[in-house]
Amino acid sequence: MHTETLIVIFCWLGQFLQGPIEANTTTESVEVRYARAQVQLAQANLDRAEQSNKRVAGLVPGSVVAEYQHDAEVAKRRLAQAAAGGAASDFQVWLQRAEAERSAAKTTWENATAVNGRVAGTYAPLDIERLRLRAEVAKLQVERGQSLVDASRETQLQWEIDLLDNQVQRLKEESLRAAPFIDIYPYWRW
Repeated sequence: MHTETLIVIFCWLGQFLQGPIEANTTTESVEVRYARAQVQLAQANLDRAEQSNKRVAGLVPGSVVAEYQHDAEVAKRRLAQAAAGGAASDFQVWLQRAEAERSAAKTTWENATAVNGRVAGTYAPLDIERLRLRAEVAKLQVERGQSLVDASRETQLQWEIDLLDNQVQRLKEESLRAAPFIDIYPYWRW
């Protein structure tokens, strides 16, 4: 009897030390499992940026870390929505994404302006203007989305597509700017 009690205690202790048991994937919907995986990925991306900054201070800019933090927050909200079984406020998640874009664009513009204030010429005036315009477009995108809260789902979807298109254009612009100079298309360079 004493041995059986010890076995039960060791089994319980082993489970306790392992931490929480994973959610039962057979009872969760695929939407909840997908949302949970998105949270884990967003958190892993944030953790990676924070670890990089612990190794080398400032390696990942604060604005990038803030974007990862916001991505993790949005993923957690989506998980909560999926767990609650509702997608009615899905448009709110898109509005939150647009707000994150607005905030990031504004911060980038303000940071570039501040850097130029400390070290003149770090950013070309045209680049400062481009960053200002990106912030303005992002601000207007949020306003457009907020005006569509009571619109038809089709109209909301069109706005969501526009939001994604703006993100693709921004990524395209950044990748072209980051690409090495190639003499084949010298007039296309920024």
